[in-house]
Amino acid sequence: MQGVRARLAALVVQRLRGLPPGGAKKRVVDKGPAKVGELSATAATGVAIRKGESDPPILPDDQYPDWLFGLMTPEPSTAELQRLYEQDGLTLPQMKRLFRYKNKQRIRENNEARAKK
Repeated sequence: MQGVRARLAALVVQRLRGLPPGGAKKRVVDKGPAKVGELSATAATGVAIRKGESDPPILPDDQYPDWLFGLMTPEPSTAELQRLYEQDGLTLPQMKRLFRYKNKQRIRENNEARAKK
């Protein structure tokens, strides 16, 4: 028991976090994008992965997968999802999203109720 007390006393006296070596924190200045260039209608500027590689060409829309254009459509709000759930029904991903939201709300309410006690 005495060993535990001695360790705790040593921890209390000891500073847990000190200043980084070299003094106070140095400020990092944002220098903007690494590559500044003009936009092109034939190539996707700044998308090249490897150093020294040219930018990939922009292809016609029919050569891209269909799911890519689905990323641009906005997701329905939770109020819209609730309305659709009560009226028509939802797709499986929409239902998962709605129930996930409801579960988070229920957890928040329970945590707030416990915090007030």
